[in-house]
Amino acid sequence: MSKILIIEDDNVLSKALREALSEGGDEIETEVNGGRAFAKIKANKPDLILLDLFLPEKSGEMILEEIRNDEETKNIPVLVATVKADKEAREHCEKLGIDGYFIKSHHTLAEIAEAAKKILEK
Repeated sequence: MSKILIIEDDNVLSKALREALSEGGDEIETEVNGGRAFAKIKANKPDLILLDLFLPEKSGEMILEEIRNDEETKNIPVLVATVKADKEAREHCEKLGIDGYFIKSHHTLAEIAEAAKKILEK
């Protein structure tokens, strides 16, 4: 069983992602606040992180930088699921080593869940 952390401030979307991912029996945690996200990552050591970029207190890009700059968390796979469609944000995240970038309006929850499952199968 894998541990997944969803960092998403939209409660409806967070719940929908949780349901889409829970079919595999994985342990799923959520965090709505960017300011608390990295502490939760360190405490829970997830096998996969689903990360929004627009969060209260701290952006997803800042959290991603923290993840990649920490020895304990730098190898955790991260999928970004965001409304942020600009090229610069995507390139910045890719430079930091993400495992996928999904623009919420262009992808279904099933597509995001499928990408997560493929990463966890590796």
